[in-house]
Amino acid sequence: MSGGLYSLATIIKRLEAATSRLEDIADSHGGAAERKQSADGSSSYPTAPSAAAPPPPPAAPAAAAPTVVEDPKSVTAFDEAVIDGKVKPFVELTKTFASPTVVEIVGLIEKQFKDLRGFIHLSATCQKPDQKVIESLLTPLQAGIEVIMSAKEANRKERDWFTHITFLGEAGTHVGWVVSPKPGSYINEIKESVTYYGNKVLKEFKSKDPKHVDWVKALIAILDELRKYVMEYHTTGLTWNPKGITVEAYRSGATAASAIPPPPPPPPAPAASKPSTGGGAAAVFADLNRGEDVTKGLRKVDKSEMTHKNPTLRSSSVVSGVPPAPKKPIKPTKPQALAGKKPAKFALEGNKWAVEYQENERSLTIENVEINQSVNIYGCKNSTIVIKGKVNAVTLANCQGTSVLVESVVSAISVTRAPSFVLQITGSAPMVQLDSTDSGQIYLSKNSLGVEITTAKCSSINVSLPVEGEEEGVFEEQAVPEMLRTTVKDGKLVTGVVEHVG
Repeated sequence: MSGGLYSLATIIKRLEAATSRLEDIADSHGGAAERKQSADGSSSYPTAPSAAAPPPPPAAPAAAAPTVVEDPKSVTAFDEAVIDGKVKPFVELTKTFASPTVVEIVGLIEKQFKDLRGFIHLSATCQKPDQKVIESLLTPLQAGIEVIMSAKEANRKERDWFTHITFLGEAGTHVGWVVSPKPGSYINEIKESVTYYGNKVLKEFKSKDPKHVDWVKALIAILDELRKYVMEYHTTGLTWNPKGITVEAYRSGATAASAIPPPPPPPPAPAASKPSTGGGAAAVFADLNRGEDVTKGLRKVDKSEMTHKNPTLRSSSVVSGVPPAPKKPIKPTKPQALAGKKPAKFALEGNKWAVEYQENERSLTIENVEINQSVNIYGCKNSTIVIKGKVNAVTLANCQGTSVLVESVVSAISVTRAPSFVLQITGSAPMVQLDSTDSGQIYLSKNSLGVEITTAKCSSINVSLPVEGEEEGVFEEQAVPEMLRTTVKDGKLVTGVVEHVG
């Protein structure tokens, strides 16, 4: 028995020695790991959180880099289609052959498009302001038009390039579409005026230098692309952003400040988990699962509050809780106010008489004309032009309430977009061409009864013929037919005038 106890005591001592040895080994490894962790500042293993002290809040995130704000879609389309696609190639083409004056004016037009781009960016970002603010915003555009007009008038002595300069001057008013309720039609009218002078350049340089031809076509292509862009993004006028910022905020640079979001707040301290309250989608489905009980909380509507049973509510059209309708937008100013009044012109340029932008002039007389000269009358209002002698051709375009008295013409008299015109021929003329003109009066002499009159898109055109056997100055007025009848005969269209009998 004593031997067995001795053996058991020996075994226990050996076990205690082995345990002590293992603890020493464990302590030596733990101290080395702690020293390594203090040196590296990190550990390869996760440690349990201490219950005595909560973990420190995460460090505040570093300031985020400024976010690049994308341009509105309408601005991006304007950059790609108009400025990069058409304006920049036109500017580069001008620098390859044109005079310094023409290059300078083209630079002014390029600046106009950049100012226009800024105005479009503002309207796409801001709410529409009142009319006074809009007028102040239009100041740079109006100043650009005036600078181009001044450059045109200051370079009249450059006869070799003045047709080009006039061509550019007509295009300088293209920015007026921003105040027009029909911007597409406005740009089309500008294009027609530009084309009128562009055709002069084409006629002079068509067989001399093809660069001039490409140059004219390039500017007209800019207007075509601008009209295409306007019809897509600003069909009924310049588009504003109803959800945008104010113009004052835009000017103060609030857009740049709002582009950098504030740093998020630190996360809340960990808390004990709580049972879900059933909000959000869970609450919706929980209510649906209630069946008929879901409607118990609804209030019964009185008959006096029902519009289909109360005629008074229908007539007043008043519904509580509905915000009032927005105010009617202020009618924009007319494009003419932006374009400004153009300077009048009355001069002989080569073999062409230019009569432009004359208003309320009742005694403009062109004397001593020659048979190889032509007379171009453009943009006149309520004026009278007398042409003494025989000329090659007479053109009347974009005029209103203008009267022309001409003796004889070799080729033709052309009238385009000139409402309420009066034309009197005292000598002879082989042809009178009328296009897109309403309310016109033509007086023929006995020597001009062989004239041929052609009309296209015209109305209210009357021709006064001299009465045979009466003294000079007695006329009989007859209307040019407007109603036509077209029939099909032998596979062809046959058109005739509709005559009213009775």
